[in-house]
Amino acid sequence: MRYSGRLLCILLVAGLSACVSSPPIRYFSLDDGRSVAGASKGPSVLVVRADVPELIDRPQLVARTANHEVRVSDLDQWAEPLRQQIPRVLARDLGEMLDSGRVAALTTDAVAPDADFKVMLDIQRMEVVAGKTVEVDALWRVQTRSGGVFYGRSRVVEPISDAANADDYPAMVAAQSRALRTVASDIAAGVSRSLKGG
Repeated sequence: MRYSGRLLCILLVAGLSACVSSPPIRYFSLDDGRSVAGASKGPSVLVVRADVPELIDRPQLVARTANHEVRVSDLDQWAEPLRQQIPRVLARDLGEMLDSGRVAALTTDAVAPDADFKVMLDIQRMEVVAGKTVEVDALWRVQTRSGGVFYGRSRVVEPISDAANADDYPAMVAAQSRALRTVASDIAAGVSRSLKGG
């Protein structure tokens, strides 16, 4: 009885030591916290969907290293799923670029309300090459209130900070955010042309 009590104490101490020494999980967001207050008379735009590849549709951050190797980091994770983050970040950037306070993201399966433009995004690729670049390939579809549709494709290669190393996840996430801003810029240009009748 005395022996089993000592063994239990040793196991408890070892378990607590393991918990104390484990590195904490870091959580990241594509949203850099900027707030945008656009004009209330700008076009209404609703980002209704963003499909992402299964490779990155997971809590952990993913980076390609070399020789077809992909690194999945259990200690560096997204604060929320990318399929929810991307529409919100895109909507914020579109609101700023179109000077409109009537841009929003619909991240649930709710029926989309009427809007001047509805944006659907299909991320073909959103790949981090560790310590080097972020590469985004996005197909997008924009539906106008009148039922018209126009399409586009954005291919972006965004360098990660020169000071970044292969484990610099904050720099990688910042580069992903910049790459998505370029996608938003392409969509905003398409919306502007449509507003001008182009």
